[in-house]
Amino acid sequence: MMVWIAIGLLTALTVAALAWPLLRASGRATDRRDYGLTVYRAQLKEIERDLASGVLSADQAAAARVEIQRRMLAEDRQDGVAGQGTVPPYYRAFALALAAGIVPLGAILIYLTLGSPGAPDMPLASRQAEIQAIAEGSAALTGEVEALRGRLADNPADRESWLRLGDVLRQMERFEESAEAYRRAAHLEADPESFGLYAEMLVLAQQGTVPVEARSVFEHVLASSPGDPRSLYYLGLAAEQAGQPRAALERWVRLQAISPPDAPWMGMLTARMESLAAENGIALAPLREAAWQEMGQGASQGASRGAAEAPARGPGRADIEAAQQMSAEERAAFVQSMVDRLADRLKEQPQDEEGWLRLARAYGVQGEPEKALAAYEEALLHLPDSVPLLTGYATTLFPPGTPEAEMPEAFMAVMRRLHALDETNPQALFFLGNESARKGDTATARRLWGQLRALAPEDSPLREQIDRRIEALPN
Repeated sequence: MMVWIAIGLLTALTVAALAWPLLRASGRATDRRDYGLTVYRAQLKEIERDLASGVLSADQAAAARVEIQRRMLAEDRQDGVAGQGTVPPYYRAFALALAAGIVPLGAILIYLTLGSPGAPDMPLASRQAEIQAIAEGSAALTGEVEALRGRLADNPADRESWLRLGDVLRQMERFEESAEAYRRAAHLEADPESFGLYAEMLVLAQQGTVPVEARSVFEHVLASSPGDPRSLYYLGLAAEQAGQPRAALERWVRLQAISPPDAPWMGMLTARMESLAAENGIALAPLREAAWQEMGQGASQGASRGAAEAPARGPGRADIEAAQQMSAEERAAFVQSMVDRLADRLKEQPQDEEGWLRLARAYGVQGEPEKALAAYEEALLHLPDSVPLLTGYATTLFPPGTPEAEMPEAFMAVMRRLHALDETNPQALFFLGNESARKGDTATARRLWGQLRALAPEDSPLREQIDRRIEALPN
């Protein structure tokens, strides 16, 4: 009730402030007209005195009298007519009606639409309690961070503490420190979840820009976990930021295809996809169809081409539905049978690059990196110049997040091979420059990193990273 009393008082004051100048303007106009008539009457009396004293002749007095009377008639005709600097009565009436009715009514309607008249009061005491609770929560998090750091100083192999430290630092929005904690956890046990969290914190530390290192980590996660929603989203975002809208949409339609209809990100994702597609004139329907076929939803269409011609596309819809009804042991056996079938087929079709990539990724998902390495090595015997196979092999040899000091020689051999095939390969330029810097060959390091810097967009975080490394080189 008090809020409406306050609104009524404020409205009355506003109307009075608007109406007062209008009312005063009318009074001033009337006073000015009366003053003019009084002056003219005084002038007529002055003429009579001048005639009596002989200052004016009869003709002169008559002429002056006629002129003053003419002016009096003209002044009198201004009754009801606004003179210069006055407000016409109908304008004043309209303005008063506006101030007295329309303005308050409009204000109330706007308040009812946008305001919250039923919202409860927020007394100072309750606000202070809320502020104190926030401060206490922040102090508790800070204390937990210190406790975790102390525990990890004594036992740096405590993976669960690294993960918890990453979680707490993420709550405190200390994203760079959180990323380092997740990286340490991932290095202790290379699971897709900790790698994904590490990469996501790298993105948040860059205010939403996907840096090259994060992109590499997401690619690694996607290789071992092809349906990881976080990786699909951020790799699509990275493609959009790189000016590759089609590549971004290809990632996102795949994410849309594997996501449940009620997934919390579906509304935002769909809106962003439609906006990006409309801005760049890209049709979404063909991309969605391709995504469904990749998932095996179009298996019946591919089967008509013949088993000998069509590369394996993974399980069909019936297989997926059957797998959902299986126990964990039955599902594992089902997946293993599919992997075995793919491995057997590749023995007969060793030139199937995509098949080898799927086989190596499947071994990665099963937690068998040795088999993944063996698959890449076998594939490269048949396809030695395949950049995708070389890149996947290198990522398996040296997973993202591994300290640079532990970089194996086999990995560097792959980097040299990639550089020989493509002198602009960013990954090869970065790591070969790193190797040259460690060996003291600053000229080569500066040249390779300079090439990489020239390839990066001007506002790319990669440029900043390369600049720091070049500046750190001894002269």
